[in-house]
Formats: sequence, C-alpha cells, structure tokens
Amino acid sequence: MRINHNISSMVTQGSLFKTNRAMGKNLEKLSTGLRINSAADDAAGLGVSENLRTQVKGIHQATKNTQDVISMLNIAEGALNEMSDIMQRMRELVVQAKNDTYTQTERNYMGEEFQALGEELERIALVTNYNGMTIFANSSTSTASTSVDPKEASQATEAWGTNADAIFGANDNGSGHHFNMMVGQNFTSGDANAFNNGTTLNAFNSTAENLITIQMGQMDLEGIFCKDAQQAIGAWDIITGYGSMNPFAAEDVVQTTAFTDVQGKLSALQEILDGDTLTTVNASFLTDWAIGTNYTGIDRVNRMRAYIGAMVNRLEHNMNNLMEQEASQQAAESQIRDVDFASETAAFTKNQILTQSATSMLSQANMQPQSILQLLG
Repeated sequence: MRINHNISSMVTQGSLFKTNRAMGKNLEKLSTGLRINSAADDAAGLGVSENLRTQVKGIHQATKNTQDVISMLNIAEGALNEMSDIMQRMRELVVQAKNDTYTQTERNYMGEEFQALGEELERIALVTNYNGMTIFANSSTSTASTSVDPKEASQATEAWGTNADAIFGANDNGSGHHFNMMVGQNFTSGDANAFNNGTTLNAFNSTAENLITIQMGQMDLEGIFCKDAQQAIGAWDIITGYGSMNPFAAEDVVQTTAFTDVQGKLSALQEILDGDTLTTVNASFLTDWAIGTNYTGIDRVNRMRAYIGAMVNRLEHNMNNLMEQEASQQAAESQIRDVDFASETAAFTKNQILTQSATSMLSQANMQPQSILQLLG
C-alpha cells in the first residue's frame, strides 16, 4: 500500500476528464445542432460541407437574380402591351381615313389623334425603365458603347449592324440594349469562352453555362416606323412633315414626291403598321423603308413580346431547377454537417452516467489510502 501516489485516483481522474470532455462536445453539438463545429470534429467533412454551403448560397442568390430578371421582363411586357393597343388604334384610324365617306377635314381630325398616339408611343419607349435603367433602346443610344450612363441605357448599348444574333435579324440597323444576367451559381471557363466582346455585341452566346444575355431592341418611333432606324431622315418626321402638318395630309413638306396623294400616304402607313414591304412610296430617299429583314409596326412589337414571353418561360424553368438544386445541395450538406439528435442525446446520457459513476469512484479512490492509518494505529 502506498500513500505518495494514489494510482487508483489518478486512473479515475483520467477517466472522468475524458468523460467530461466528451460530454462537453455532446452539449456543444446539441446546442448548435451541428455535428461539425470545428475542423477538429471532422476535417474532411468540414471541407466537403463548406463547398456544398458555397453552392447552396450561390444557388439561392441565382434564384433571386432570376426573379429580378423576370420582374424586369414583366415591366417590359406591360409597356409593350400598351404600345400594341395604341398601334391597333392607330391602324383603325388609318383604315377609317381611307374611306371616302370622309372629307379631308375629318381626316385631319383623325390625323391629330394619330399623331398624339405616336407621341405617346415614343414617350412609353423612352420612360420604361427598371431600377433607373432604360429597358428599350432608342435612336439616341445607337452608337456602340459599353460606358453608357446606366440610368440612360443599360449594361451595354450597341448598334445591331449585321450581327446574326440580333433579335430582329442580322440587318436590323436599330440599336439594342443588352442585359447580361447571372442566373447560375458559378462563373466557369465555359462562360468566359461564351462572352463576345467584339465590335458588335458585349454579350454571352447560347453556350454560356451561368449567364444569359437579354436583348431589348429599339422600340421608339424610328424603330417602329422605319426598316432602317438609323437613316438620316426619320420616318416619323416624314410622316408628320416635321410637325408642321397633319400626318394624314396629302403631301409631305420635306419632299412632295414622297406621297402622291393622301390615299398613298394612308396605304404606306397601313403597310408600316402591319410590318409589310412598302409598295406605295415613290421618294428615292425612302427606299430603305422597303428593304432588309427588319420588322416595323405591330409586327415588331409582337416579335419583341414573343421574345420576352419565351425568356420568361425559360427563366421560370431555370428558377424551378435552381430551387430543386438548392434543396438537394442543402440536404447533402445537412447529412454531413448537422447532428443526429437521437444518437447524440443517447451519447450524452451515457456520458452523464459515466461522469456520475466516475465521480463516485473518485471519492472511493481518495478514501482508500486512509486505511493505512489502521496499520499505524
């Protein structure tokens, strides 16, 4: 029997220390709900779970980004819907004015409404915006530039030129706004390779993996009423005589050979509104109206609306996919990182009992050397 070193007590203390430490970890996991609270708990699992957490947060933000894009497109669709209604009324006025039961005086009355509706078309195209950024391109933003004031234009403003990716065809000379939208959670080499930073577009093509480019064409009066929206003499100015005469008047003050009579002018207006090739214009400087693959009038608005509708449907599917991915990735992270409460509670209970038992045995081990006093007695 020894008194300098109580080996039994030392062994019991070691066991009690280990049990207390294990119970402390049990309490930490149960209080945080996490199986991995530090790298020491599971270094490999921590690395995997952190990567999964990064993806989850990226997917969550990509879902928000997609919702924002849909909101912008809904604003654009609302404006185009009103523009379509206006042009339907403008076409009604043209059809009405072509009837010879009306004198030129009544036609002038109709022309006043026609001109006012045209001015409202222009205003809607210019003021429709999202977050202070003009959605639709217009004739004032036709010069290629990537440094346009964001409150005036958008991510980039380019002239379509002969680019085959143009929303209204390769020969559309109107300007276009490009919104490059991050609808995925990563930026990959595939995205970098899909970016076109040439002289015509600053956009991502269809091979991009996480970004898409939303195109918004020129929807002001020049874009709607002229095949070549960048020609020197504007179509709307010719129609209205630069504001000095009624748009349903028989002649044009800029060039009297543009329209031979009021019926010719009305026929040209109907063809423009329908998006047809012009057959009634005589002036040589208006030949650009009748060439190319550009779209005018109601047809141009319909094509822009069809594009927006298709993009909204695509983005809604993308958002559904992102939400499913987020749930799956979150489940994978939870499987690695979150604590199993049933198992951890059982371990905690076991350690509680062991602690109480070790404490009792430590008391017994400390009392054992006292029996030596009986030998000395």
